[in-house]
Amino acid sequence: MPLSTEIPMPIDPGSAPLTRREMLALLPEVPGWTLENGRLWRRFTFQSVGEAAAFITTVIEIGAKTGADHYPDIVLSQYRHVDVLWYTYACGGLTRTDFVLAAKLNSLAAKKGFFK
Repeated sequence: MPLSTEIPMPIDPGSAPLTRREMLALLPEVPGWTLENGRLWRRFTFQSVGEAAAFITTVIEIGAKTGADHYPDIVLSQYRHVDVLWYTYACGGLTRTDFVLAAKLNSLAAKKGFFK
C-alpha cells in the first residue's frame, strides 16, 4: 500500500523514532524528499508569494485533516521558496507518520498543481 493512502497514526510521546535503516527504506516512497540533519526535508519553489502562502496553508491542512495533529517546520525564504521539514519532537526523531504525511503532501500538491 502506498504511503499516501495510509492513515497517519497519532504520535505517542516517548515512542522510539525510526532507525536509519527504516528511514532509508521509506525514503524512495517520498520522491523529492531528503534526509537533512535528522529531518525529512524538501524545498518547494513558487512564482509568487501568493502561491507560496497557498501552499503553506495546504501543508497545515494536511496535518489538521488527517487526524494525526502533526505539523512540520515550515520556512519561507525569498518570498517564493518554502522548505518543509518533518520531524517528531515528541519522539526525538522521524516516525512513520512523518513519511506518511510527506507522501500525502506530495500527492495533494500534485493534484492542486503545485508541481509544474
